[in-house]
Amino acid sequence: MEIARLGSFTRAAEAMHIAQPALSMAVTRLEEELGVVLFNRAARQITVTAEGQVFLERVAKALLELDMARQELGDMADLQRGEIRLGVPPMFGIHYMPELLSAFRQAYPGIVMSVFEGSADEIGRLLEARQIDLALLESRRVSSAWESVLLGTDEMVLCMNQQHPLAGEARLPAGRLQDADMVVFDQSFLQRHLLDAFCAEGGVTYRIALQSNFVSLVTRATLDGLGISTLLRSVQQGEPGIVGVPFEPPLGMSFRLCWRANEYLSLANRRFVEFAQHAGFFGRAAG
Repeated sequence: MEIARLGSFTRAAEAMHIAQPALSMAVTRLEEELGVVLFNRAARQITVTAEGQVFLERVAKALLELDMARQELGDMADLQRGEIRLGVPPMFGIHYMPELLSAFRQAYPGIVMSVFEGSADEIGRLLEARQIDLALLESRRVSSAWESVLLGTDEMVLCMNQQHPLAGEARLPAGRLQDADMVVFDQSFLQRHLLDAFCAEGGVTYRIALQSNFVSLVTRATLDGLGISTLLRSVQQGEPGIVGVPFEPPLGMSFRLCWRANEYLSLANRRFVEFAQHAGFFGRAAG
């Protein structure tokens, strides 16, 4: 795998801190054992043969299994150590995560927690690339190739300051948003897609007063009267001066904690999943 990655016997030997002749001899013995040639050696750049590519794919899976086995054996010791790498979209991190992480830390002080913020697409890519272990995503953004558990629900509401003409409405159908000044998230946010689909179905067009991927900026612009925004009910309730009016019909959202299917999930991460499921922090502001 190192030779294939680096395209050189010499560089691979240096990376593994072994002598280059010893590495070449080991590869030759492996080729003799398998009865195939694994590398094209004629060119200046070492490349993998077709037979070598088949073997390489199997080896990569085997080494991943070996690494997961090592993790599993290490986990059998105790929960006094371990690491959780969690990806969270910015909207979810405001209300739900601080309280959950604080409570988990008190229960398991030996586990290191690393939290990464990004759009749902970015978080999904990090999970696929094994750069994070868990991802908190809205159910619509969860891949069928992942395993997941439902944590709770919330509601997306139209938000405005208390002086806005629509602030006293009980619910807002799409028609009331015709030519309305909107403070919107960019296309990386599910809220933007839901808003656009809601307006498209109602045949209305709004005006963009501000577009951003900064939740704090959208919240402040809403409070300052720049326009109407879309926030989670839980976020809106934590912002004095901002009124939240439900869509008509309502737009519910649900949260799932996800991980890669058919791969070993460390004991620390499994304990976090169980803790998040039963801690009761999600869905308090729903409805």
